[in-house]
Amino acid sequence: MSSFFAYLAICLAIATGALSPGPSFVVVARTAMAHGRKQGMKVALGMGLAGLTYALIAELGIGAVVKSNPIIFLVFKIAGSLYLAFIGVSMLRHAKVFSSANAEGIEPSTGFFQGLRTQLSNPKTIIVYASIFAALMPRSPEPWLLVALPATIGLIEAGWYVVVATLFATSRASSAYAKAKAPIDRVAGTVIILLAVSLAFLG
Repeated sequence: MSSFFAYLAICLAIATGALSPGPSFVVVARTAMAHGRKQGMKVALGMGLAGLTYALIAELGIGAVVKSNPIIFLVFKIAGSLYLAFIGVSMLRHAKVFSSANAEGIEPSTGFFQGLRTQLSNPKTIIVYASIFAALMPRSPEPWLLVALPATIGLIEAGWYVVVATLFATSRASSAYAKAKAPIDRVAGTVIILLAVSLAFLG
């Protein structure tokens, strides 16, 4: 496979995966409704940097090591599950608190890092990246491909979640959130916790 077609195939595969709802989607949507589009976009940009990071890891072959070593993967999985569970529990604890500063542990000033940590906390992501890169990367990739892939993947991840943040930050979504914050937070927190449990025991 040529570098050009590998580039297209890998980007398409990553974009398809990004569209699948998961903890990152919940966190971005919830942040946008609670704190507005600007804070939702900060989280989205953090997701984009995480995607770029995972692409670099996959290119370096570290993803293959994690994929093939059960102990390393177990450590990643436990750490990621605990962090996601922490986010979910924080949402439940603050469900009745209407505050743009502490609703689910996301401070407006740290939204970017919240997005980065959330996306990096799921070890399944690096397994997916490692599998896609192993299957589609040419044996002798051209130098431009090694530079273009991480950058493009970062833009794909960030771009998708910017769209999510924009959609959920509309006045209608914000108004609905203000009127039903407690049940929305409880549902979102429960979903995050269930995803954490699924990652820990079923992933």
